[in-house]
Amino acid sequence: MNPVAKFENFVERLMERTFTRVSRSELQPVEIGKRLVRAMESEQSVGVEGVLVPNVFDVYLSTPDYQHFQPMRRSLAEKLEAHVARIARQRRYGMVSRPLVTFREDAKLDRGDVIVRAGLQDVEAPEAEPQHTAVLPAVDMDLGMPARPAPPVLAHDGKTHAVLRSPTTIGRMPDNDIVFDDRRVSRHHARILQQGGRWVLQDAGSTNGTAVNGKVVREAPLRPGDTISLGGFEVTWEQ
Repeated sequence: MNPVAKFENFVERLMERTFTRVSRSELQPVEIGKRLVRAMESEQSVGVEGVLVPNVFDVYLSTPDYQHFQPMRRSLAEKLEAHVARIARQRRYGMVSRPLVTFREDAKLDRGDVIVRAGLQDVEAPEAEPQHTAVLPAVDMDLGMPARPAPPVLAHDGKTHAVLRSPTTIGRMPDNDIVFDDRRVSRHHARILQQGGRWVLQDAGSTNGTAVNGKVVREAPLRPGDTISLGGFEVTWEQ
């Protein structure tokens, strides 16, 4: 992880910890999910077939939080594994094996603190599953149902990001559905949603604005081949 990413990660962790303390709320699984995605995004490497991301995640929790999640630890880990796999599939990342999330206790941590250590490791698949490279659970798989049409995508620099739901959020933060790690893109920049059978782009109060084919917009319908500018960071709408 580069120094800038480390600093941003530190600031975000500090803000989240402060919010948890002030609100006196329990640590929520969604916060753990955000940390997992953040760790996955921060530890990318270039493989022979594209971007490779960690598949093994050790999640360190304070003693009170670890005990709080103890009764549902395995089922929660499985849901988080499926979440990480879904994000990896959406962003076209590769994994050496299926995701594995393990909770660990760290008595030195304060309540609400979460530390994720991510790495690459072959994970033995269940007996019913054949061994593959980049084994990821299928998303919304309906056996016996007709094949669904390919989803629209945002394309940039030879990579595509599928728009899988309405609304789909776009921004720099890992909690967005589609993440573009570029300083011109706001933390939560825009969203794409379906209205009356068509896809529409909406600006989400971004700092540098949103444009379609060179025209600054707050909301605009999308057509195949449209060029979308997120504060100057350009992507193409393909449908």
